[in-house]
Amino acid sequence: MGKITLDTDVCGGAYCLIVNDDGSDSLIQSDWDLPGVASTFGWNIREVKTPGRDCDHSGTDGTVDCPECGLKAGTFISEAGDWINSNDGATVDDPGYFDGE
Repeated sequence: MGKITLDTDVCGGAYCLIVNDDGSDSLIQSDWDLPGVASTFGWNIREVKTPGRDCDHSGTDGTVDCPECGLKAGTFISEAGDWINSNDGATVDDPGYFDGE
């Protein structure tokens, strides 16, 4: 299993690149992918706080509203994007982005 690295130094409407240790990459262009990408690199959806409520958001992956507290998907997506931008260069074991290549 190889390592992957988060690269936020992209432009043209993209959010980030996931770069494989062999140099290949995957361009992330959809905001709907941000919670999953951020989670891969260490973000935890529980970090998103609901004002006045203690919720672990176990009923969502960040792409749909939380059924327990009602926090909107857009909030999770925004928080994940902020996390990604603050963690440029994060590296983890590849969970399968580049399997079979």
